[in-house]
Order: sequence, then C-alpha cells, then structure tokens
Amino acid sequence: MKYIKSVFISLLAFTLLLSAVTAKPISIKGKFTKTETGYSTIYLYKYLGNAVYVFDSTKYVNGAFEFKFNDVIPTGFYKIGFDKADAITLVAGYESIVITGNPDIERSMTITGSKENDLFHEYQKINKTQNAQNAILNQQAQQLQQRPGMTEELFNIEIAGLRKKSDSLNTAYSAQMTKLAAEHSGLFMTKVISMFLFDNKTAETFFTPAEFTDKEYAAGDMLPSKVQAYFQYYVTQDLYSWKAAAEKLINTCPAGSDNRQVFYASVIPLFTQNDLDYAKGLTNTFLKEYPKSAEAKQLKASMPKGALSIGEEVPDITLTDINGKRLSLSSLKGKVVLIDFWASWCGPCRGENPNVVNAYNKYKEKGFTVFSVSLDTNKDQWQAAINKDGLAWPNHVSDLKGWSSDPAKLYNVKGIPATFLIDQQGKLIAMNLRGEDLQAKLAELLNKP
Repeated sequence: MKYIKSVFISLLAFTLLLSAVTAKPISIKGKFTKTETGYSTIYLYKYLGNAVYVFDSTKYVNGAFEFKFNDVIPTGFYKIGFDKADAITLVAGYESIVITGNPDIERSMTITGSKENDLFHEYQKINKTQNAQNAILNQQAQQLQQRPGMTEELFNIEIAGLRKKSDSLNTAYSAQMTKLAAEHSGLFMTKVISMFLFDNKTAETFFTPAEFTDKEYAAGDMLPSKVQAYFQYYVTQDLYSWKAAAEKLINTCPAGSDNRQVFYASVIPLFTQNDLDYAKGLTNTFLKEYPKSAEAKQLKASMPKGALSIGEEVPDITLTDINGKRLSLSSLKGKVVLIDFWASWCGPCRGENPNVVNAYNKYKEKGFTVFSVSLDTNKDQWQAAINKDGLAWPNHVSDLKGWSSDPAKLYNVKGIPATFLIDQQGKLIAMNLRGEDLQAKLAELLNKP
C-alpha cells in the first residue's frame, strides 16, 4: 500500500510538473503613439453580454503597456483603455498580440499576431460596406415621395425595384459571411459570424444548443442582439407569448452559467414598461441566482417606482428631429399629445404603430398629435421605419443613443413601447394606452361639444 501511495504521489507530481511545462503564457502588449494622456494605469475590460467589467490592469509608461498571463484567458471580446467609454474593442484569449496606434482614433489601431482579430477586422469591413449600401437604398426610398410627378403606381414600382436590390445585397452579404466562416473554422469569431446567418431559420432553430451552454457565446453583445431579433421576428406580439419565450430561453441555459445570466439581462428590459410586476419578479429571481451580478443589481435599482403621477406636469423634452432641427415637447402646448417612446427594432412598437396612426388620422383635426421619441442608434433605420409605418405626424425626435437616451432616463423608461398622454397644459392624463383604450380616451377628451 505504501508503494502504491508513493507511486500515486509521484504520478501526481509528474502531472503537475507537466501541466506547468505545457501551460501557454500569453501577453497583450502595446505601444500607443499618443503618450500625453496623463494616465499611469491602463485596463483590460471583459464583456459579459452588454456588460463590461474590469478584468485586469497594468502600468502605462511612456505610451507602452503589457498584460502578462501564465495561461490562456477566457476567449471573447475585450476592451483596452483608460476608461470603458473610450476603450478599444478586440478579441483576446489564447493568442499573444501586439497593439499599436493612436488610442483616440480606433481605426488607426493595428493588432498583430492574432488570427481572431484579423477575422474580426474582415467582419467589420464587410458589415461597414453592407451598411453603407443599405443606407444608399434607404435614402433613395426616402427621396421617392419628393420626386416631381410621382404617382402611387410609379412609387410602388420604384419601391419594388429597390426592394429587389436590397434582397440581392442581403443574399450577397450572407454568402460572404458563410464563406468567411467556412474559411476560418474553429475560431471564436467564426462562432460570432455564424450566429447571425439567419437564412432558413425558424423559432425552434434560431438559437443553436451551444448558444445556451458555451460561455464564449456570452463573451460579447451577440446574445442580447439575437434576443432582440428573436422577439421582434419570431415571437407572437403579445405578452403571454413573450413571457413563455422569455422563460424558455432562460431555463434552457444551465443554472449558474454566464449564458443564463446574459439571457436574464437581455429579456428583463423587454417587460419593465408593459408588465412591471413580471419584470420585478424576474429581476428578483435573477438577483437571487446571481447575487454578485452588477447587472442584476442595476436592474433592481432602476425598476420604475412611479416616477410620474397622473395630473403632474411632465418634464420638457428638447431633441433633434429627423431633419436635424431642434424640437421641444413644450412647443406643442395647447394640443393633446401622445409622447411615444419606440424604436425601429422594437417588434411590439411596430405592432402598435397602426393603432397610433389610426388615432392620429381620426383626431388630428381636433387638436391631437404625437411626439415620437426614438431609441434608435441608426438614423437611416429610424427614417425607414417612419416611412414604412406611415407615421405622418411631424414630431419625430431622437438623440440616437438607444437605451442611453436622455429623455428615456428622464421619463424612467425601461421598456418600449412606452406612451404618456398629456393634456393641453402638458399634464399627464394616462400612461401606456393601447389600441381601443387610446381611442376611447381621445374620444372622451376631444369629442366634446
């Protein structure tokens, strides 16, 4: 027995020694051309879904820095910089890489020694070209209505032609991405690219099994983006279906996993405006399962607490409209106004838009209008949605900050669509009226003799 025990200890020691010998140290080092930053420390931030947290830090001396690790680190998206807002996004994990350039101009940065970042750069380049081409088509569609002599028949013909071009662009884009993924199999970035190849997807196949279990899929904002697309295009637009889908997504992930945490953080904001009690319950469960999660704590702290009361005068909003001019909510005093927080990517918002259009057309001559505040980040997509949904009122504003929109914070908006109906003096009458409820309230207010 003593002999067996000594052999076991020797084997264990050998295993540990072998492990130490075969461990692969990696480094992330850089030399920035701009050195007059006044900083002595630089940070390596790691993504978990949309959240970014400090992973490591090191000294920053004369524009140079180096992060050293005795072994590989979790592969995924990271940021390097002096603070989160201005940090440079890159892929890190198992490769030693070198970064050079001016940190104030991300496009000037060069990353060498990394197949992952070479592929990330190629992915960004293809997306930039695709977005630019789609922006041109959107602009052409917007200009059609202003063209002299444009008839409805001619408009439909022209739109069909632009739609055909758009379909062709999307087909070519999908082929490029499929080819790119096939040529670089086995990389983290290949997983990222494959996540967004939506051709022939159904509600059942939209997420792959690995996206619920492999933590690399949680190492960036990919899953939150897919969750938004899933609820917009693959889930019936009612609360019952949304709740069922949310619970299915969360419960498919292993307990305690990074992926489950990201799914929690992605679905909760969808419910905070439309079913606050459900959102609070989901947040409490999230916090119970992940008591150390900064995002769970932030969601808990930011839950609406009845910030606006009926009869209270609402805060003013002044933002840039779709034509680049400043427009204030207060300029509409004297009218009954529906303040509508929405976005082009929001399925429930787009589903409710026909009801708002109907109400506007019915009551606009009696002193009713809409003040639409978009939580978009892309102006072209915002404009295209306005045109497609026929949102004919002139009051469309946005700061193009998405969920960081200043008016959304001011009105404590945590989910969209979110609406606030105000009277001629700017006082709150009702919140989140939908469909027939909105029509009934407007009839009560404006059908007076």
